[in-house]
Parts: sequence; C-alpha cells; structure tokens
Amino acid sequence: MADEQNGRFDLFLIGDTGSVATGKPDAVLEMLHSHIQPNHLSAIIFLGDNIYPRGLPPKGHLLRKAAEAILKAHHEALKDYPGKVLFIPGNHDWNKGRKDGYDYILRQEKYLEKLFDGKNIFLPSKGCPGPTEVSINDKLSIVLINTQWWMQKGVRPIGQRYGCRAASEDDFFTILEQILEKNRNKRVVIAGHHPVYSYAIHGGRFKLKHHLFPLTIYDKDAYIPLPIIGSLLPLYRKFIGAEEDMAHPRYRNLRKQMKAIFSRYSNLIYASGHEHNLQYICKNNNHFIISGAGSKLKYVIQEGKYLEFGRKAKGFFKLVFQPDGSVYLSSWVVNHIRKEGELAYEKQIL
Repeated sequence: MADEQNGRFDLFLIGDTGSVATGKPDAVLEMLHSHIQPNHLSAIIFLGDNIYPRGLPPKGHLLRKAAEAILKAHHEALKDYPGKVLFIPGNHDWNKGRKDGYDYILRQEKYLEKLFDGKNIFLPSKGCPGPTEVSINDKLSIVLINTQWWMQKGVRPIGQRYGCRAASEDDFFTILEQILEKNRNKRVVIAGHHPVYSYAIHGGRFKLKHHLFPLTIYDKDAYIPLPIIGSLLPLYRKFIGAEEDMAHPRYRNLRKQMKAIFSRYSNLIYASGHEHNLQYICKNNNHFIISGAGSKLKYVIQEGKYLEFGRKAKGFFKLVFQPDGSVYLSSWVVNHIRKEGELAYEKQIL
C-alpha cells in the first residue's frame, strides 16, 4: 500500500528468454524473482523471442513439448507475482520470419492467455503491428509495438479484417505519434523487439576476429581462418543485412520512420531485445535500452559515441519511476553467490 500512496513504480525489462532452463530453476528468472517486492507497484515486459528456436509449433510437432516447457517456466517464475506481466513477440516467435509465422504468433498468444488465467498479456494482440498503449498511471504509459511485423514474410495482419487498429503502415505511424502527443506530459516507455540503435552484431558492429574467423559470428568456437574472403560476411551483414539486421531494407525503413517520430519528442525510453547482451544508449535526448540477455549471449563492443553501458552477461534492466518524475536505470547480471545478482550499472536518466 505504501507505493500506491507515494507513486513509485518499478519496470523490469528482460528479453530473449526463449532458452531459459526448464528442468531446473533458471538463474535469470530466479534473479528477476528476487527483485520483486510485493509492496512495490511494478510490471515486467518480456521483450520478444520468448521461445527458441521457432516459437510455438502446432501440437504433434517435434519442438512443441520443449516450447511449452519454456512458456511454463516463465509462468512458474511469475505465478505469485502481483504486478502486470506483458509479453511482446520477436522474430523467433514468428517462426523465424517464415511464411507461416502468423499461425505461430496466434498459438503463443492463446497459450499464454491460458497459462495466465485468461489475461490479455501478449501484445499487440492478434499479430497486429500495434501500437498498443497500456496506461500505468497518470504519470506513466507503456506503448507496445510488434516490430517483427515489418520484417515478416507471409500473412501480416492489418486493418479491421484482422481486428487491427492500424489500417495501413502509414496509419501505424500516425497512431504512434498520436499516442506520444497525447502523453507528452507523461513518462513514456516504448517496447519493441528490434533495437533502433545497437553496438553489436545486428547493428553491423564487428570485431577484427569476425573478419579473420567469420564463422565465430554464429559459433564462438568456430575458429576457421578465412582471411580476406572472411570479410565478406561481416561486410554483408553491415551494409546489406540479413532480415534481422538493421541494414536490411525493411528494418532500415522501420528505423527511419521511428527515428523521425522520436526526434520530435524528448525523454522517451525505447526498450528492446534482439541483441543478446545489455546496452544503454543515450542519443538525441532519448534513451535506448537493449535487454536481450535473458538466456543467450553475444558480444557488444565497448566503445561507441552514444553507448553509455554495454555488457555481455545474462541479466536484465530495471527502471524505477519516482513520484517526483525522476527515473533511475539499473542493470543486474547473474551472480551465482548472490541471488539478487550483481549491480552492473546504475544511473539517474531523467
């Protein structure tokens, strides 16, 4: 009751949890649970790629049982959680972008609703692009978007026929800006799976070893030397892009539109996953959080003009919204001695 009166609100941001442990307690979910305090009003956003490797397949599929176990592990960790739980989809939840990905999204939404007592927690609903606003209180709103919709092959639901609010791609951006304008005097957190900025692989940031040993991009132990020729793969990922990379035309177009809208507002917080690391980037008076280290890890470079924090370690970010309008950001990583983990980064960002 104390926090209901003083107005503090905690928001946990954790993504790419699709490979959490299922036969034993998972270190990241256990750490997350240790941070939950019943007397603090709070919410948790799972930032996509909730099931590896290919989302929730149909019943009878070889991967179905393992996929169900992953979602059940999420529920088990949160079954007594009194706050708000939200999931958004990532590219793996859409069957890694395959043409039948729409069916996978609908199955996951239905399964999560059943697990969580019928609550509509998988947003935006029905595979729609969004944006979907969740008003937390008179000082904070969360806006959820389905970024994989923009990269997806096959059916991409849009308009009244599918029960989507946005009637077209242009309409999506119009609605997004309307939401931001309406909440200009509130704190706003926008959550989408794909980052707007990144200092890691999907942002085209590669190390020298990736040019000499390009297969280590996919397997850290694949030290097969391919000098000169090996540079073709990182250069392709940087300038042309696979579908999950910022350089890809569809991803590039989404980023261009979002950056243009964000530039007209200040103090927005954009939270994403996709990169399997932890990053905090501050650019153009806005704040970009990448929290994709829920179950897998990939490198992040340590120097960047706008990169204030980068860490390759399993963990999550936490935002604390204080009643005076100030906002504190912290990053917590797994420490096998301390159940609450290790405080890796902390800063007042607003």
